[in-house]
Parts: sequence; C-alpha cells; structure tokens
Amino acid sequence: MQYVDEDLLSIQEARILVETARDAQQLVKDYEQKNLDAIIKQLLEKIKPEISHFLAAEVEETNMGCYKDKELLTAEFLEALSNELEPQLCVGNIVEDSAGNVLQVGVPFGVIPVLLPAENAALNVIYSLTIGIKSGNAMLLIPHAKAQKTTQLVFQKVKEICEKNGLPKGYLGCISSLTENGVNEILASPDISMILAIGNQNYINAANYQRPIIYGGSGATPVFIERSANVKQAVEAIITSRAYDCGLLPATEQYLIAEGVIASEVKDLLLQQGAHFLSKEEEHNLLELLQPENNQINPACIGKNALWLANAAKINVAPSTKVLVSEQHYMYDEDPFANEMKCPVLAFYLEPDWMHACEKSIRLLKEKNNGHTLAIHSQNKSVLKEFALKKPVGRMIVNAPASTASLGLNSTLPVSIILGGFTTGRGISAKNISAKDLTYVREISYPMDSIVEDKTTEPKNGLDTEVLEKILKKIMEK
Repeated sequence: MQYVDEDLLSIQEARILVETARDAQQLVKDYEQKNLDAIIKQLLEKIKPEISHFLAAEVEETNMGCYKDKELLTAEFLEALSNELEPQLCVGNIVEDSAGNVLQVGVPFGVIPVLLPAENAALNVIYSLTIGIKSGNAMLLIPHAKAQKTTQLVFQKVKEICEKNGLPKGYLGCISSLTENGVNEILASPDISMILAIGNQNYINAANYQRPIIYGGSGATPVFIERSANVKQAVEAIITSRAYDCGLLPATEQYLIAEGVIASEVKDLLLQQGAHFLSKEEEHNLLELLQPENNQINPACIGKNALWLANAAKINVAPSTKVLVSEQHYMYDEDPFANEMKCPVLAFYLEPDWMHACEKSIRLLKEKNNGHTLAIHSQNKSVLKEFALKKPVGRMIVNAPASTASLGLNSTLPVSIILGGFTTGRGISAKNISAKDLTYVREISYPMDSIVEDKTTEPKNGLDTEVLEKILKKIMEK
C-alpha cells in the first residue's frame, strides 16, 4: 500500500500555484483595461447558464441557505456588477488632462490569495475572481473546508472561460490539496502582495500582517426604528431581510431597537409579517440548540430557516413563521443573543428615545468586536446625521433591507459581496471592497511652467482656460 503525505502534497501544490500565478501576472501587466474588460464581459455572459448548477451543488454540499433566494440574489447581483464594472478604469491610464498628459496610473498589487467562506461560496468565487481580473491581479483561491467541491466546480468553469478568452494559464488558481500547512505556505510566500480574507479567519495571525490584508467579514447588524419612520415599511424590510437566504448574508439585521412610543405598533407588525415571539421556556430551548457549548453557535444551525430551528428546538410555531424573536428589556454582558447568529433569530430591544437607542447601538456594535454595519429607519434628518457621525461602522443603511442594500443592490453603495470594516480590528478598508481596492494609484507630476505654456488657446465663452483645466481635474478626481 502506498501512503501519501497530505501536508507535503499540499505544500508542494501551494508553491507551484504561487510561482505560476506570479509569472502569469507579469504577462498580464502588458494588458490594457479594454483587454481585461473583454475577458470579464465573456465571463459574466457565459457563466449565467451554469449558475443554477453551481447553487444546487452549494446547497447540497454546505446544507445552508435557501436555493430560491440564492438564485434571485445571484442573478440580481451579477447584473448590477456588470453594469457597475463596465465604465470603471482600474489599471493603466485612468486620468489624463485635456492636453493628453497622464495624471494617474492604476497599478495592480500582484498575486492575491483569497480565503473563502462556506456561506454563498459560488457567488464569492465569481466575485473575487472577477474583481481580480478587472484590476489585473492574479488570484489564488483557498476554499473553506465545508465548500471545497462547490469552490472547485465554480473555479474550473471560470478558469476555462477566461483562458479561452486570453487570460494566461495559472493566472487564476485554486488549491485542491487543502491542509493548514499548505494554506500557510501560500500566505507566508514572499511572492504574494496582499491577502483578501473573507473566510477561514483562523489562518490570519501575526505572521501574515507583514503584508496588507483586506478583511471582508460578516457582522451582527443593529437596526433602529425611530418614531418618524414608516413603521410598516420598516418592519417588512427587516423581516424580509432577516429571513433572506436564512440569515447568511454578511450584514443581515440581528438586533432590532425600537423607541418606546412605537413599540406596540412594531410588535404587532412583526407578528403580522411572520415573527414568532419566544417565551422564556422557548428561549431556553432555542439557546440549548444554538449554543450547546463554549458560547459558540452550533454549526448545524447556520443557514437554517425559522421552521427548521423551531422544530429542532421543539417549539410550536405557525407554518408562516419567518423569524424567531427574543424580546429583551436590556442588554447585559453575558447576553447570548449578542453573539453573531447566521440564522433568522432576532433580538428585540426597547428604548425610551432615539438618544438611548444611539448609545445602545454603539454598545451592540462594540459587543464581540464584530459589528461593521448599522441600519436605521427614520425620516428625521437630525437623527440620521447623529447616527452617521457617531457610529463605529463601515456603512450605514437607511430605510432599506440591510442584507441586500449593504451589497449595493438598490442602494448608493458599490456593488460588492465583500464588506470591509475597521471595527473588526483587522483589515485596511471599511468600504465595500471593489476592483479599485486591489490596485494603487501612481500620480504623475508635470512642471507648472510647461502646463502654462500649453494654455495659449483663446478662452471660450469668457472662461479662462486655466480655470477650465482645474475644474476638469477636480471632476476627474471625484
């Protein structure tokens, strides 16, 4: 019988993947933005017929989430992403003045490994590789152990499409012999330029901080309903959002805070929209299921719907139940509902006014050090401004479902499935991570005298040419 050392095999594969990606990335340095855009256009068009197959494989392998929700989300997300990426300039000449002088050049970082999550594996693979290609970076995927088959399935198809359309072999890679030593070999390699950490956070340790890390995590999002809000619309958005894909999206609402004067109305509307308020006994049963030990959520409960959770916890609920709600009068240090729960469970807190709610939101965001998003429903601009200025978050969602609006769907945020956040204590960006975040900008300076000499043309419409140049430059910078 022949024995194979899995660690040695993984380490060897890791080294080959990094070296091959490094060499391929050097070839892509000669590509212009239009060449990369042509590859992306083919990818996003030809991947569409495969989506249903990918998502079915994902749900079967991970046993998480709702296929129907994933299908709707992926279709909407990829369409929005295609529209947003098309006009973007990430590499090469990205800004020039009216005289044709290059002012800014976008430069790729190089080779970027991506630590992937188990949740929404197919969409995360497609998005990570797409923004890598757009920005001229070679990408190496590190699958989550619970989504290896799905990751490899999606990766192979993306690789096939892109290589047929001009991308060098080895530019996109994915480790198949997945061991801790193999992963560490990639992350510690001197040939990688940045780490994109969406999942597998256990691999991120002090040794990896020798290079920049973009941390795209998930957070337990507080949502506040202020008295001026359209309460019915707010409750509908929250219930829909919390139940969407069984609570797997990265900024889904987990804590609901309502002002005392509208608390009864909020509770009635929650019941109408499919919320089940737990009794003390039911809370006890649910927590025994969710957190059997070490105050960590039971992996078997992640991505399960409310009916599954209720049945497993022996709680009788209506068939229309979408969310399980624990009503809390105050938050205490050992509150188990303060832990992040990737399933449709909602903690409901009452506050006498918006100022107390503001302070409660800050505490909830700081608890467990993992909150990166805040949602609020209000028509009061003063309240919105106060929340925007004081909350330690990467994004604030106003009058919309946080789960989808945070991804840039039907919102003013950039389209992204990777949500950064400084409040995690990790990462170099709190934004929605896009292709531009995987490049740096080289700025070009010209002598002021030479610029003045070029401006000899008679000004039009009575405006000085120098003023026009400055206005144009400001517009381009924005």
